[in-house]
Amino acid sequence: MRDKPADRAVAEIAARQHGVVSIAQLRAAGIDRRAAARRVQAGRLHRLHRGVYAVGHCRVSLQGRCFAALLACGEKAVLSHASAAFVWGLLDTLRSPLDVTVPGRSGRANRRGIRVHSSSLLDRASIASRGGIRVTNVERTLRDLRRSAERGIYLRAARRAIDLRLVEPAGPAADELTRSELERLFLALCRRH
Repeated sequence: MRDKPADRAVAEIAARQHGVVSIAQLRAAGIDRRAAARRVQAGRLHRLHRGVYAVGHCRVSLQGRCFAALLACGEKAVLSHASAAFVWGLLDTLRSPLDVTVPGRSGRANRRGIRVHSSSLLDRASIASRGGIRVTNVERTLRDLRRSAERGIYLRAARRAIDLRLVEPAGPAADELTRSELERLFLALCRRH
């Protein structure tokens, strides 16, 4: 069978990417659009987004869904907002749609299951990798959450980031992160004296 080396290459790519591949990666492995369509018909590829496929089965892990969203939005896309907070372990649930940020001012259109944000301030310093998934770093994730999420969600994520020692509590923002009104008053008293 002449497809075996190509299928082996696709399997290796998918193994590194939580079970998902892009059409560009299929082409690079030697699988053209017609061959990809045959694999879809045979149940060997499963379409997740335009140009993004799960390999072998359609039950993709949460990490696979995140990676698929990034592939769907381009090579410079990063998981952000509440989705990045989930990947960092700051929130317990991964909500839909997934939040993805792309660099630049003109945003791409949202896709089914993906909310696309654009940012002209998305630089290397604000990007990290977690479990092989490109995400905004913890500080940027918390800033994005502060602007976009309900206050309770932001506070829960910020407290968790401190508990995990991913960020240091500092300044007036620390008042927001106290566990109770009594703790907030005690911290204010300590700062005054």
